Amino acid sequence: MIDVATGLLAGWVGLQAKAKAESALQTWGERVLPPEPGQKELLGADPAGHGERMPPSILWKRVVELTGRNPEAMTPEQVEAGAVWFHRALGYGYPVVYSLVSRRIPAARLFSGALGGTALFTAFHATTLPAMGVQAPVRDLPQAWWVWEGGSHIVFGVAVDAVIGAVRTITR
Repeated sequence: MIDVATGLLAGWVGLQAKAKAESALQTWGERVLPPEPGQKELLGADPAGHGERMPPSILWKRVVELTGRNPEAMTPEQVEAGAVWFHRALGYGYPVVYSLVSRRIPAARLFSGALGGTALFTAFHATTLPAMGVQAPVRDLPQAWWVWEGGSHIVFGVAVDAVIGAVRTITR
């Protein structure tokens, strides 16, 4: 039970860290690697300016459509609320699993969570989401996308690992 509670706490901290990192990394990344004209209009290419075109928003619209409702009739606030649900499901689910697995297999914490964050990025943004058509292919996205999307997932993984490590140290 302690691992579930630890994972939920780690998820909350990880989500906060990821959001702050993503925003800062997008600003910095686009300054260093400016997007080409039109790239920020692509699916998944601009969380700061086009939240409605980000994968969680598109996935939520698909879920709504499956229920027989018209996703285009939703307000931007309704789309955002659904998108937040998708992020929270993964943002809390992964750390719970990570906490449970890493207690039994300590090597899962290799690289202090950076490996886990990289695995999440690769499993979703670099492969599954483009294949589902809810994100543009990675070859078409701005180069800065690698900085803010990949970087923020690594920050998430490290933050999750740090919380789990701290809780385990405190509760020994």
